[in-house]
Amino acid sequence: MTVTTVMGFLFGNVAWADRGPAPARLPVAIAGDDADHTVIVAKGDHLWKISGHHLNHVLGRQATNVEISPYWRRVIETNRRNLISGDPDLIYPGEAVTLPAVSG
Repeated sequence: MTVTTVMGFLFGNVAWADRGPAPARLPVAIAGDDADHTVIVAKGDHLWKISGHHLNHVLGRQATNVEISPYWRRVIETNRRNLISGDPDLIYPGEAVTLPAVSG
């Protein structure tokens, strides 16, 4: 398989790299379901999508919007200060996002 890297600059000083299709999303560190996890943002990701994917994995089934909504809010609050943009609606590929433990 050949991987092509394309480098560019957004907004004058934020670099990005496109390495082709993103691999399946897996937590960087896997511990018990009661531990925080860190994932790396892939192109096209947003915090709702990342939150839902993580809940699906933990629950072993498709999470509902009612289940995702409060968890997504926790993900936002956990990461708000560490986001490059400072805006939870604007995350960048390669950025690390902490997923808090899933309670209940």
